[in-house]
Amino acid sequence: MKFTAYVLAAVLFLSPGGALRANTYGSVEPLANPAVIDTTPLSEQPLRVREAFATRLFQCGIVGQVVDALSEIGAITTINNLNTQFSVGAGGFAGRTNPSFVYTVIDNGPNAASAGDIRILTDSLGYVMSQASGFLLDADDPGNYDFPAQYVVLNFRNPPSIARSAALFRTVGRIDPDLFSTDTSGYTQFGRAYLSLQSAVSDEKFIAGYVQAALEFNVEYTPVVGGAPSLFLGGAAFPGNDWTVDTRGEGYLPRIPPPSHPALGKIRAFHLRATRDVLRRLGQHGNRWHGDVVSFSCDNSQRT
Repeated sequence: MKFTAYVLAAVLFLSPGGALRANTYGSVEPLANPAVIDTTPLSEQPLRVREAFATRLFQCGIVGQVVDALSEIGAITTINNLNTQFSVGAGGFAGRTNPSFVYTVIDNGPNAASAGDIRILTDSLGYVMSQASGFLLDADDPGNYDFPAQYVVLNFRNPPSIARSAALFRTVGRIDPDLFSTDTSGYTQFGRAYLSLQSAVSDEKFIAGYVQAALEFNVEYTPVVGGAPSLFLGGAAFPGNDWTVDTRGEGYLPRIPPPSHPALGKIRAFHLRATRDVLRRLGQHGNRWHGDVVSFSCDNSQRT
């Protein structure tokens, strides 16, 4: 079955008591690494322009095409549109927010996706989008993926806009720059939930900063254990590729079954063509936003 009926809204699954169920969360940004293409004119655009670019790619079905390419040759067998949901959400790192393709995966029960398939999916998305790394988090298994990670989740009443999530990240930065502007500071938005791995600070400092941010922004801090703000513990990974050295994506490709490489290469070529098209249009308008900047064709049969 084709994965073209991908879900347009992802949610962070919570039990009535606020504890995370056993799910995996992933994120890959769609702006190509500058070692592949000089995306500076696009990356310097306001957030709404970068979000429009990501949304257009998503509307073109680029994520569903990756899933289909992997499924059709049996590279993945457990990812389907019942256990995996995608959307365009927010991702923040080192004081900056970017649009991201975020996904929520049910990883237990009768229709569970396997950890191996989730890894292959993330590597494939990272390769197609020419990313330095993706993000994976098993919500409650610190032994899964590459390292144990503590994190918090701030819950909005309803799914926020990307701009609203970015404003919350800035609020965190005003309260404590060590949770905002360092190379260990970041977050990802899944539906109504803002999820942040612990920065390179003490538990007490991390909790205090995010408790204060939750109060100021009027969102729910979780987890709270025995009446005291605490931390979740899961397993995380940042699978990636150094495009300055491995210029063909050699960091990703050995982890992706080879029969899927030609199809993924074609999707990656479309992504690069679309990116170049947007950069060309920006150049025509003096690097200023114009309504047709992101109105590129969804036809991925063209060559770059």
